[in-house]
Amino acid sequence: MRLAFRLLSLTIMLAFAAVTLAGPAERVILYPFDSTQVSPTDAGLPQITEHQLAVGDSTIIIWTAPPRNGKPVIFYLHGNAGNLANRAGRFRRFTERGYGLIALAYPGSSGSTGTPSEASLTQVAALVWSAQKSLLPNHRFNTVIYGESLGTAVSLHLTSIAPTPPTAIALEAPFTSIPAMADHHYPGTGELAKRLQNQWDSLTAAKSVTVPLFIIHGTNDTLIPIEMGRQIHAAAPSSSKQFLAVKGAGHTDLWRSDTLPKLYAFIDQFAFR
Repeated sequence: MRLAFRLLSLTIMLAFAAVTLAGPAERVILYPFDSTQVSPTDAGLPQITEHQLAVGDSTIIIWTAPPRNGKPVIFYLHGNAGNLANRAGRFRRFTERGYGLIALAYPGSSGSTGTPSEASLTQVAALVWSAQKSLLPNHRFNTVIYGESLGTAVSLHLTSIAPTPPTAIALEAPFTSIPAMADHHYPGTGELAKRLQNQWDSLTAAKSVTVPLFIIHGTNDTLIPIEMGRQIHAAAPSSSKQFLAVKGAGHTDLWRSDTLPKLYAFIDQFAFR
């Protein structure tokens, strides 16, 4: 669940690697996914169905669960560590509340094939977004995009290009861009990071968010500073937006008994009445 950039290695790579080597090294650093494919049943989620979607020469793994009558669907975009099975507890909480679920595994994660990159993750997210009705047929639902860590960047980029916007978007510990992250951890490396193929300029993408927005960020997040979350919040022109600063929380402990009710309250407003 951590957005494990391994920024020291990134800095070394940027300083010494040739441009021709930057791509493969960059992927290892930014996308350390767990490729292990675990079925929903083996993850303790028999209520969830696994699908496979052909995207070019790649196969993308998707987990789904139908919503109860009137409940919204969570379109879940995970972070850059682990796999879908590592989010089993989260998916169980969502489905127990009656929310539907569409959770895709990026190329290289959870059995999905293909090469991860900013372009491929955005493309896959857009294709799965367009396939919602076929993944959950015979259901009338609103869709709330939920992005965690790296998934916040995918969420914002998807929202900026989707022909049909989401009903709402929730972001957990968003960051503004890869160069900004590099410069935060190692001042002076931001310009070097602009050589990377993967930029994830979320601050610009946030300017297209007009739907209701909910951001949750820990005050003690040492990986992605809370100031970046506040910048994303400020950049979004949405007329309905909330920013929840979780006192004392870091990057991976935001789902607490005092924060989840606020997240659920945000999601529940998009149920059909």
